[in-house]
Amino acid sequence: MHVSVLKMREPVYVNHDRVHQLNRQLGEETTRSILTRAIEEAAVRLEHIARTHASAALDEMTRCTRSLIGISDQIGLDTLTMVADDVLACLESCDTVATAATTARLLRIGEGSLREICDLQGLPR
Repeated sequence: MHVSVLKMREPVYVNHDRVHQLNRQLGEETTRSILTRAIEEAAVRLEHIARTHASAALDEMTRCTRSLIGISDQIGLDTLTMVADDVLACLESCDTVATAATTARLLRIGEGSLREICDLQGLPR
């Protein structure tokens, strides 16, 4: 018997216009600093969301997901922003199954989004 292993791959969208807008408004050095800090903060939020979901601390998970939306929207991680908004909708509807599924998707999308923006900006991972 042959068992197939499926790998979840989802495309992520980084809004290049948002990054270019930051460069025009703030300059390349300041934008790089903002992106570096935002990426670090988003990674911390994603880890915290995973922990709070696992421990069923849903109020804290909601707060952290809202914070992640603000960060990801600021730096043009549009797919991450959209999926985090989906997680909030599931949390608000108290649908535990949908929350688990969208949280798993959020973590996958988060990893891909952060990797993508680091690669685009030449930042270390």
